[in-house]
Amino acid sequence: MSSATSQDGSRLETVDPSGFARVAPRSGSEIAAAHWDEIRRLDLVDNIAELEATGLTVVPPHKVAMPGFIARLRAGVVAVTERRTGGPVDVAGTTEAVYAGGFGRQMFYLLFEEEIFQEAVLNPTALALATYLLGDSCILSNCLAGLKGPGGKDLQMHCDNVMIPAPFPPYAQVCNVTWALTDYGEGSGELQYVPGSHRYGRHPLPGEGADALVPVRAEAGSLLVWHGNTWHGAAARRASGLRINLIVAMMRPYLRPQEVYREHVTAEILARNPPRFATLVGQHLNYGWQQDGPRQIPGSYLSGLTHPFD
Repeated sequence: MSSATSQDGSRLETVDPSGFARVAPRSGSEIAAAHWDEIRRLDLVDNIAELEATGLTVVPPHKVAMPGFIARLRAGVVAVTERRTGGPVDVAGTTEAVYAGGFGRQMFYLLFEEEIFQEAVLNPTALALATYLLGDSCILSNCLAGLKGPGGKDLQMHCDNVMIPAPFPPYAQVCNVTWALTDYGEGSGELQYVPGSHRYGRHPLPGEGADALVPVRAEAGSLLVWHGNTWHGAAARRASGLRINLIVAMMRPYLRPQEVYREHVTAEILARNPPRFATLVGQHLNYGWQQDGPRQIPGSYLSGLTHPFD
């Protein structure tokens, strides 16, 4: 493996003999400083404060992406749904029962379906907030879409630490990054959450927290990000048409993802995307071996596992 040093003495990216880029080892203070600089550059300081205080933040559209990107992302979700279901999607006026309920109709495993979904998980604002919560070595757990129509029941209170027993550590093990592709207004089937519940460190008991739920209001194009400990649910939709979102769950690399990416990502997809994408799909992990033992895989991230931002 080769390395280089810049004229100012700072360490640069090293290159594995296989051609994969690796990040040069850094101290915890260097890692934290670099992430904080990125948070400030993206004007996310207030959002970080909101995440710390309440367990959830809404990033307005102008801090997330250009309007054209949001339109493309929404069109991508609709196109996939039409392909998979074999029929048209009536975004403005559907009354089909299949879209009703707390989750609505979900389209799973979208990451490799169209390039627009890979662009979404690499969005700088989304990555900055996920990295703040989970570190550089975090991986994708799922990438799915929700299309919710009127009717059905509310989505019950829960947190996203699926199969993780209490007590939870105070630092996040999981986070949810949701793209609101239509407005989250009254009657929209909007997300609801209990502010501060990320500090409780456990799953909610049946019926617990219902009197403390706060509805999330967000215009289309907003990014909703919350801590995996945060208690939340969703109201049933009362308005006509569909609420559409893209849900990206991320987690620390020692957890098991809900959707399988590492074994199925193609060399073409890896080559087309920046090194961070290889990390997100778990190319830096060697767990899951068979008779040959641990895989010695050159990855996009050289993990020191010494710091919460690592």
